[in-house]
Amino acid sequence: MSMREARVPWSQVFGNDRPVEVEIGPGRGELLLAYAAAAPSSNFFAIERAARAAAAIMEKVAARRLANLRVVAGDARCIIARLVPDASVAAYHVYFPDPWPKTRHRARRLTDPSFAGEVARTLAPGGVLHLASDLRHLVDRFAAVLAAAGLVPERGAVPPSGRPTTAFERKYAQAGTHYARWRRPGGTGGSGSR
Repeated sequence: MSMREARVPWSQVFGNDRPVEVEIGPGRGELLLAYAAAAPSSNFFAIERAARAAAAIMEKVAARRLANLRVVAGDARCIIARLVPDASVAAYHVYFPDPWPKTRHRARRLTDPSFAGEVARTLAPGGVLHLASDLRHLVDRFAAVLAAAGLVPERGAVPPSGRPTTAFERKYAQAGTHYARWRRPGGTGGSGSR
């Protein structure tokens, strides 16, 4: 079976062809749950490394009866590379990713060229990647690898209006949040440009 045959169409995940937004590392799911409730005409998919956190979010999804939200536990780099179809994601949301600063953690970092290439491959034309961090150097590292992958930074980008702040952001970003957004060339954007 080739890699392309292993990719799963979003219509099989959600049962419809609505635009899909992916959050990587949703933590407790505050942003994801708010976005899914506010935009029922879009689908939201989260990839959470910790199985317990993913299960806790799914309990909230069930309690709120959000039919447009799915959560999977696993390594985002692997899931995106192997399962997400080409040009199929309207937006990626990466908020306060772990910097994994130690050399032994290098394999877990999202700021590597192969991950940036997979994001560029899977973003729909005009699709966007939203990034927020309390660490400026992390945003700068993402900027370098995303530009090399062909994504275009949006100058003067500001966080989407109504973006809730998470408990993590309130605790750790006391000195401020660094926000950036990149777009895959082509298309006109869409729900991912929120």
